[in-house]
Amino acid sequence: MKKNKRWINPKEPGQTCYVTSTCLDFAHLFSRDEMKTKMALSLLRDCEHYGASLHAFVVMTHHIHLLVTPQPNETISTLMRNIKRRSANHLSPYLNEFELSQLTEQDSLNQHSFWKEGFRGLSVITHEVFLQKVNYIHQNPVRSKNVMSSVIYPWSSAKMYYEGHAADEYILDLAQCIGFYENLLKT
Repeated sequence: MKKNKRWINPKEPGQTCYVTSTCLDFAHLFSRDEMKTKMALSLLRDCEHYGASLHAFVVMTHHIHLLVTPQPNETISTLMRNIKRRSANHLSPYLNEFELSQLTEQDSLNQHSFWKEGFRGLSVITHEVFLQKVNYIHQNPVRSKNVMSSVIYPWSSAKMYYEGHAADEYILDLAQCIGFYENLLKT
């Protein structure tokens, strides 16, 4: 049996998925707090725009993790293509010289693409796996030694749940979260 050389993402429309997407060449495009905030805001607005239920997320320096359920007629691939395209268009003008220099090697290939091609998606079918992925996402900044507690990392849904920005158990209230990040940009 021949093994696939590329990761195969879930194809079932409306399937809850755990997703990892990485910046091109592992460039640290979210090193600055402002860029992490803008990425979180972009992700939340896109989930709102496309009617996706966002259960958990974290923005790290060179990647994002999310647990999301697309609309019943939409696949995770379609949702992620839209999120990545829109965030790249929105965030690229805010990249500073150092951040742009991390993408220079790719200049002739793709005019400073923002995201690595594709993403890793995993169907989340059981409640046990769902909770494990929420915990993994929320503990990512702790494991990376950015913070001692997940609830103090501003660019994670752990903080959003701690502050009461949930519409339901494990579904974020996107409007409240968007307001939080809009206020964070003002400070």
